[in-house]
Amino acid sequence: MNNMTLFYYIAAAHELPTGSFGQNKTVMTLQDYITNVNPSAKDQHFMQVLLEKYPNGDKLMEIYETEEDAAGLYITGPITSEDYSHVFRHPLVYQVNSEGGGFVINDEMKQSHPISYLTSKKCLEELFKYLHQNMVDGESIELYSCWATGTKRFNGSPKKELSLTINLSSFRLEKGFEWKENQYIRVDKLL
Repeated sequence: MNNMTLFYYIAAAHELPTGSFGQNKTVMTLQDYITNVNPSAKDQHFMQVLLEKYPNGDKLMEIYETEEDAAGLYITGPITSEDYSHVFRHPLVYQVNSEGGGFVINDEMKQSHPISYLTSKKCLEELFKYLHQNMVDGESIELYSCWATGTKRFNGSPKKELSLTINLSSFRLEKGFEWKENQYIRVDKLL
């Protein structure tokens, strides 16, 4: 069986910021955590292993209050090792990962999996906030998702019936949203 993964991409005409976006975390040392936040953690195997490795307790760790706080985006790139000219018009392509959620929300999910709905909604809100902050009026950015087999990406082509154009200025997530596989989405920032 082939090891396949669904990847998400953003293509732009100019450089975009990379890194982590939207996560609400507190950074503290192991010692501060077991002293001030969770004293019982020192009895947990994972914490004991960390304290063995860092006996002074000075190793930094990230703390999230809720699952929603841990949700966000992680963007890397630009990708230079692949030919994606059959998918994108823009020259700079970045990989975007949802952290702690996904790129799908709908009413059914809201009812049956409320935490997943909240974390995925946050990932989508962060995606559109990121696009809004990094686009100028009149500009367009391209989104696309596709499966990769091993290291090979962009094998297929966008499914024309799934193509979508979004005006960022008027777009709202209220009804739900799904960024589907092999879906090409053009995002325009119009006045």
